Formats: sequence, structure tokens, C-alpha cells
Amino acid sequence: MKISDLKQFPIIDYLQSLGLEPVKSSGKELVYYSSKTNEKSPSFFVNPNKNVFFDYSSNESGDIIRLVQYLNDFDFTTACKHLETIVNGSVFQPNENSFSFCRKSPDSTINTISINTVKPLQANSLISYCEGRKIPFQIAYKYLKEVHYTNNNKSYYSLGFVNDKGGFELRNQHFKGCTTPKGITTFEVPESKDIYLFEGFFDLLSAFAHFGTSKHSNTIIVLNSIVNIEKAKERLKEAQKIHCFLDRDNQGTKAVEKLSESFQIIDRSKIYDGYKDFNEFLIEKAK
Repeated sequence: MKISDLKQFPIIDYLQSLGLEPVKSSGKELVYYSSKTNEKSPSFFVNPNKNVFFDYSSNESGDIIRLVQYLNDFDFTTACKHLETIVNGSVFQPNENSFSFCRKSPDSTINTISINTVKPLQANSLISYCEGRKIPFQIAYKYLKEVHYTNNNKSYYSLGFVNDKGGFELRNQHFKGCTTPKGITTFEVPESKDIYLFEGFFDLLSAFAHFGTSKHSNTIIVLNSIVNIEKAKERLKEAQKIHCFLDRDNQGTKAVEKLSESFQIIDRSKIYDGYKDFNEFLIEKAK
């Protein structure tokens, strides 16, 4: 695989596969606690658009390959081989000591996200956030929850999309993250012969909005991250056809090509050709 292809793998997806999630955003950057140093304040910055990182605690910076080298103490060749297994969809086992939204504090205690309340969507700011992304309230209300939680002794609330294991994908105007356990989300329809495969929950909600419905007649799987595609393969084996609504980027294209080797695939992302994903298409279409 070309080095240029490896460099397109999203840093935020790699960090998520390790159980590392942002604790806040700063402008166009996401901020994490550095996993290499025992810091009191988060100083690990990622720019998702440029796909680069800067760790102020150690002055290390660079692209995804440099990050893999840095976090694993690999040389360049080993880092590329390691990253290639992930890009190609091989099973990747996160570090068993890693946690979503979690870090060790200076006194060696572990601070993790703690969910306080899960309730129906009602916060005006979250409803406005959905509407800004062109998701009607009736669709958002049916599939999302309002999750109130504590992280590092501070209280927050976000949209919550539950996975099959009981963990949540969390989103609000300023934050993108998740809780453990990680996993895919499945909406089963008995006797369904086809499966509709989405990368993220906003893609699913965008499809409902685009087609003017909130119901589905076939089984739906939301990966909640392209790195979860291996977790869906056992269920995908039961389908006659798989309708893919993945991102129209390098990783989404590679995933569709890989799935096509084993399954009958219909690439439905052509609906939003020219856009990164279904939601970007939906937002631009409404302008």
C-alpha cells in the first residue's frame, strides 16, 4: 500500500481504536490527554481536517504514521506495516488498559466518564444542533437520547446514540466522543434479506431525512466508526445484498472494495457523490 494512502487514515479513528477520546475542542482542533505523559491538563491536539497531531507535553508532532511511531515506539517501516493492517480491515485489538474518556491522574486514580442520566431528547441546544445538520426533530427524537454525564469532575450533556453493547456515541456542537463499551448498532428486521450499512449515526439520520421517513423495512447496521467493520462481518454474512452508505473518502472506498470481495455490495454513496458523506450532502442541498 502506498504511503500516501496510509497517511489518509484519520488520526481520530486510530486514537479511538486505542480507547482515546477528546475531552474538548479548541477551534478546529480536538484536545486529548496525552497517553505518553502523566499530565494534569490536556495538551494533545489533533486537527482532523489536516490529519496531524501535536503533543505539547513532549513537543512531538506529525502525521498518522509519525503518531503510530510515537505511541508504539516503532520505527518507520514497522509503523507502516502496523497501520496497513488496520487500513485493510484486519482485526485490531486495542490496548487492554485503555479506556474511553479515561486517563490516569497524578495520584494514579482513574478518571472516567460517568453517565448520570439518559432521557428523551429535550434540550433546546441539542435540538438546534440537529436542525442545523438538517435532521428533523421527529427523526432525532426517535433514534437519539439526551445523555448527561460527568467527565473529570465536570458536567456535560450530549446527543447519545446507543450501540449494541450499551455504550454511547456522544455528539454536541463542540464535542465528538463515545463511552465504553464500543460497538456497532444494529436495528434488526426479522426475515430481512438485505442490510443497510452506515458509517455513523448522522449518516443514518440523514438518509431518513432525505427519503422523508423514519421507518426502515430492512436491517440496519451503523458501524459508529469505520474501524468497527470487522465487528459487523458475522451479521453481514447473513445478507443477500449489502447497501453501503459509507463516507466517500479513501477509507470508505477501501472498505467498500474490501467488502465487495466477499459480499454482494450496492454502493449507495453515489447518492451523495461530490460530498464526503450523506450529512454534508443534506446540509448543502438545503442551502
